[in-house]
Amino acid sequence: MNLYLYGVFLLFALFIISAGCTESPLKEPTITVDDIALSDVSLKTMTVNTTVTIHNPNPIGATLNKVVFDLTYTDDTVHYLGHGEQANIVVKENGNTTFTIPVKIDTVPALQATGSLVQKGSLMLKVNGSAFLDIKVTSYELPFERSREFKSSEFTNILPEISLAGTSINVTEGLAQARGILDALSG
Repeated sequence: MNLYLYGVFLLFALFIISAGCTESPLKEPTITVDDIALSDVSLKTMTVNTTVTIHNPNPIGATLNKVVFDLTYTDDTVHYLGHGEQANIVVKENGNTTFTIPVKIDTVPALQATGSLVQKGSLMLKVNGSAFLDIKVTSYELPFERSREFKSSEFTNILPEISLAGTSINVTEGLAQARGILDALSG
């Protein structure tokens, strides 16, 4: 019976000694917003493309159940532009998974943001959200945030060249002229 008690005690001692020495086999993935870019700019809408990268350092793949974010711009106050969301993205093991989420902005917010751009000479866009990632045995909520400032010169290159019949005025020239007028009035 003494030998049995000695074996149980030895097993218990080994368990206690090794309990604090183990490291979790899974590491927390990271998320970064690589780029905020404009596309499909027109007088009625614009699209803001947000490019996101998930880095999974684990030897097993994962599922990005959902990524959600709000898109805002700031002048003197914060203004809501739109909401981006995507679901069910396969995240590869031991590496990066990159994807782009488009957010279509309707007429009124797009015009307000453009008005702020013309008045201030720049526009600060901000993406703020979370990604919900599932790795077989655990799940993570990965918050993220990124801002990008666009200068008015960047916008004039992607706006369509629209001329009024019988004039030489187009959108590019109009933005430059409006900026000059606003600078003269405020200065």
